[in-house]
Amino acid sequence: MSTEQSLLSSELQSLAVFVLGATGYIGGSVLVGIQQRYPEFNYTALVRSSKNNSAIEAIGVKVIQGSHSDLELIEKVAAQHDIVVNCADADDLPLTIAILKGMMERSKRGSSSQKPLLIHTSGTSLLSEDNPTGSFIPGFAEKIYDDNKPEDIRGLGPKQPHRTIDLHAEVLRRIFAAGEAGLVDTYIVTPSTIYGKGQGPCRNRLTKSLVIVSQQVNGLIRQGVKRKQVVQIGPGTNGATAALQSHPLEANSLCLVWNNVHIEDLMDLYGLVLELGLSGDGPSDAYERFFFGSVGEHVWGEVAKELGKIMHQKGLVDTAEVKSISLQEEKSLLATATNSRSVANRGFALGWRPSRPSLIDTLPLEVEWTVEQLNDASKAPNAPRHYGMEDK
Repeated sequence: MSTEQSLLSSELQSLAVFVLGATGYIGGSVLVGIQQRYPEFNYTALVRSSKNNSAIEAIGVKVIQGSHSDLELIEKVAAQHDIVVNCADADDLPLTIAILKGMMERSKRGSSSQKPLLIHTSGTSLLSEDNPTGSFIPGFAEKIYDDNKPEDIRGLGPKQPHRTIDLHAEVLRRIFAAGEAGLVDTYIVTPSTIYGKGQGPCRNRLTKSLVIVSQQVNGLIRQGVKRKQVVQIGPGTNGATAALQSHPLEANSLCLVWNNVHIEDLMDLYGLVLELGLSGDGPSDAYERFFFGSVGEHVWGEVAKELGKIMHQKGLVDTAEVKSISLQEEKSLLATATNSRSVANRGFALGWRPSRPSLIDTLPLEVEWTVEQLNDASKAPNAPRHYGMEDK
C-alpha cells in the first residue's frame, strides 16, 4: 500500500457519521446498512426516547438524547460530524436548516480533510397530483420522472408535497448552495413505496419484531383489520382500466401508477450514494445528486385485491371483496389515491442492482408482520401520516 493510500485509509477510519431517524423504519435500516459497508466509521444517532438507547448502543452507536425540535443541539452535533444522514421528517424545514448550518460551520472551520457530506431523505409522493381523486389522470399520470434527467427534477410543480424541502427554490438554495460554494456535498435519496421487514435495531418489546414497518401497504392492512374488509380509495386501479381503452399501445405503463422498492434494496442504494459522496467524484450539478429509490410498479387496486384474498384466507376480514371508499372517509390512505411514477436510472448507472422479492410476493409477510404489531397494542405503529411521510 502506498503512502497516499495509507493516509486515505486512515482518514476514512476516523470519519464520524450522525444519523437522524435511527429508531425508525428507513433510518434504522439505513444505519445498519452503512455500518455493514463502513464498520470502521464512528456513529452517533439522535434518539428522542431513552427506552431506545440500549438498542442503539448495542450496535455500537453513540446516543445523543434529543428531538427534532432541539435545533441548537442538532446544529452543534452536525458540526461535529463529517457525514449526516437525515432519515427523519422529510418536510421539517427548521431541522434541515439546523443540519446545514452545523455542517457549513464545520466546513468553514476546516475541522476535517473530508468535506461535510449530507444525505437527505425525501419520498416520491413529491411527484403526486395536488388534488388526488383515486383516478388515473391522463397526461399527468403518464409522465414517468427520470432522475437522470435534471430537467425532470427542475420541472416539478411548486405545490408538490415534499417541495418545501427538496425542490422549492428557497430551500434548494439552502441545501445546495453550500455544495455549489464548495462547503457541503449534498445528496437526496427519494424512495417510492417501501416494503419488506425493517433491518433497524429497535424492536417490539413483547413480540421482538421490528417496531416499524412501512406505511402505505401496511395502512391498507390496518384499515382492513379495523373495518373487517379491505378498502381502496376510488376505483383503485387509479383509472388505469379506462385509460387502457384509450391508450391500448401503452398498456403496461398506464396500468402501473406507483413504484415500489424493497427496504434491503434501498439500503444498498444509500450505501452506493454514500460511496459516491466519499469518492469526491460526485456531479457538480445539484440536480444530478438526486436519486429515486424506485424498482417495481403497482396499481393500488391490484394490491388491495391481493390483500383481500390473503386476509380473507387468514380470517382477518369477512370477505375477500374490496370496498371502494372516498378519500374523505379515510384520509390516512391519501397516498394510495395518487399517481407517482419514476425511474431510478441514476442509481442504476451507479451500479445499483435491486434483487429482493417483489411487492406482490411479499404481501403475505406484510400482513403477518402488521397483524403481529397490531396484536401488541402498546407498541402498535402510529397511524400513517398524510402527505410527506406515507412512503416511509
